[in-house]
Amino acid sequence: MTRLKSFRGLLLVGAASLIAGPAAAQASGTLLEEIIVTATKREVSVREISGSVSAVSGAQLEAIGAQSYADYIARTPGVTFNQFQPGTSHVVIRGVATNSGNVQGQGTTGYYINEVPLTEPGWTIVIPDIDAFDVDHVEILRGPQGSLFGSASMGGAVNYVARKADASAYDAAIETTLSKTRNADVGGGIKGMVNIPLVEDKLALRAVATYRNDPGYLDNVGIGENGSSDITIGGGRLSLVWTPTDATEVSWLSLYQKTEVDDAPYRNPLFGDLGRSSALAETNETEVTLHSLRVDHDLGFATLTAIGAYQEKTQGYVFDFTAYRDAYNADLGLNLSTPLFIESGGESTGESLEVRLASNGEGRFEWLVGAMYFKSDKDLYEQLGAVSGVAAAFNASPLFGPGSGAVIAPDDRIFNAFFGDLSATETALFGEASFDFTPQLKLTAGGRLFKTEIESIDSQVGFSTYPGGLSTGTTQTDEQDGFSPKVSLTYTPSEDLMVYGLYSEGFRFGTPNTQGLSAFPVPSGSKSDSLKNYEVGVRSNLVGGALLLDATAFYVDWSDIQLRLQTPDNFNYAANGGAATIKGLETSVTFSPTPQFDLQSTVTYMEARLDEPLFILWYGTAPEGSQLPGSSDWSISNTASYRFEAAYDPTLTLSHRYVSSGISDLNSAVPGVTPNTQGDFNVIDLRLRATMGPTSVTLFGSNLGDERGVTRTVPEANGLSQGLIRPRTFGVTLNWSL
Repeated sequence: MTRLKSFRGLLLVGAASLIAGPAAAQASGTLLEEIIVTATKREVSVREISGSVSAVSGAQLEAIGAQSYADYIARTPGVTFNQFQPGTSHVVIRGVATNSGNVQGQGTTGYYINEVPLTEPGWTIVIPDIDAFDVDHVEILRGPQGSLFGSASMGGAVNYVARKADASAYDAAIETTLSKTRNADVGGGIKGMVNIPLVEDKLALRAVATYRNDPGYLDNVGIGENGSSDITIGGGRLSLVWTPTDATEVSWLSLYQKTEVDDAPYRNPLFGDLGRSSALAETNETEVTLHSLRVDHDLGFATLTAIGAYQEKTQGYVFDFTAYRDAYNADLGLNLSTPLFIESGGESTGESLEVRLASNGEGRFEWLVGAMYFKSDKDLYEQLGAVSGVAAAFNASPLFGPGSGAVIAPDDRIFNAFFGDLSATETALFGEASFDFTPQLKLTAGGRLFKTEIESIDSQVGFSTYPGGLSTGTTQTDEQDGFSPKVSLTYTPSEDLMVYGLYSEGFRFGTPNTQGLSAFPVPSGSKSDSLKNYEVGVRSNLVGGALLLDATAFYVDWSDIQLRLQTPDNFNYAANGGAATIKGLETSVTFSPTPQFDLQSTVTYMEARLDEPLFILWYGTAPEGSQLPGSSDWSISNTASYRFEAAYDPTLTLSHRYVSSGISDLNSAVPGVTPNTQGDFNVIDLRLRATMGPTSVTLFGSNLGDERGVTRTVPEANGLSQGLIRPRTFGVTLNWSL
């Protein structure tokens, strides 16, 4: 709390209202931008929604220099970004999580691109962190969104909305950045966009290409390489929009992004402030591909919307396991000096279709009905291996010689491998209706009638199954159905004040457990958790709209929590158990007293706690009152922006963010266990931007205090591994637009 007090004077210098509601439309802006979102499956202003919805526009992302989630998502009230490996860094909303990273089952935050669901059931394959260049806006929905968005969105949802092609005019933009991070080489990136009307007001194409290199700032003493963890991110988008009539719009979106990490970007604190150690480079590669077709047609009384999509996601990781080599070599009767490692990853494909009908007009009664189908197929693998050359020693050993029946991998590796195959479908009917009893009082009610089906099978091969070959468990299935409701009552006594009350629920897929691999009994699987959310919110516009004051109080009742446990012979399995309550208050302030000056701030206080003791295998019992992992009690975000009345409109922006301490896993809540902690840091950024016609130049400094803010801690073979916010970075960005 000492650090929090030291920055008390900055609390009214706000940042997250860039996200929490209207904000400056440009870096120098004093205009309050109205952001139109689709959080209710229809286009409405973010401030008209009876619920905790935030949005940040493309112009606002550019104003803060956002590249990825790390730059903007945690500025939202009630949201924590647990940064670790690219592609597996989790967003936790309102503390609804049992771990700050991947868990056995489906996640608790839903991720969407243009409303296409990307959070498949089971172990998550790639959390899409799409580059923020030329984005239309990003929506962050807090609280369960099961009624309209479906499974996984128990804590909330993140919907990334790509900018569409525009047939009214040519457009183009370029952004290039050079930066220097402490203890790293010079990095940078280049991004471009071109928008071409092919048929005036009828048909247009928009193409986006992005490339970014973030040089590593960690020195890996094990492989003798400084700055080993370079990250390269590249990709692009293609949008085609055809408007054959005034009533019909057909839009196509293709998206691709690839991330390559030369070495894991987390430190081992035993090896220094910016040090790590591994016997080989711990590489990481992820890919996301999406193709989507959308049709919107105005029928007069209602608008028909159909969205069909196909997606592919892949990931591949290498983890150093050499610290445990002696134990495995003893089992094999070998004395090898080669590194031991784990290869882990998988791929998933998804097909989705949503069709809905939403009423037109602004009468007293509004309605929306729809149907949704989502099918996901996934293959996972995890294998233990050693580098080429092991086979000769392996075959010569007295225990595992020729004819023993032991297994050698095709690429000349000895390994112990796990494989998982999973197929799942989600089908649903959903709807929502609202009725204005008076011009001031509106009731909205809706829900989702859903069915989930999942089938999985796991296999294992290697010396753990010696002298046998491939060991395959029995196929397991799980089916669930239910209804996820949502109801709100909104009172609007004037155009400057809105008060609402909301009740909503969330759900997610269950997780079946493969039988027959472990020598110990495991349950058949886990079912969906039960999560109920109650909240009351106030939104107000004061001083002629120059002052926006918002507050939301919420209470979450979470029971039958899905957990990832492990048998004594090291097989993971899913189960339900325990209960928790989460209660908090989210506030935001936006104040523009003059055309030159903007002040913006958000403060969130939240208690996410276990309601009853929870047994953690190998560690003991987490007592009642333990903090849930992946969240913080306090989060604060502030920004002050001033535009000088001088040539080139120079604009100075100062931002600050504070996150209080938390834990990274439930093991850390067990008495006597050394906790894996995260949080408890402040970050201060400074930006100076000048505009010269279509060109702007921005000088920036990030993490000016050079904090070693820990965003997640995981015990690994080489000791603790800690994700960090990026050290002090200085740079320059050049933007040009047609």
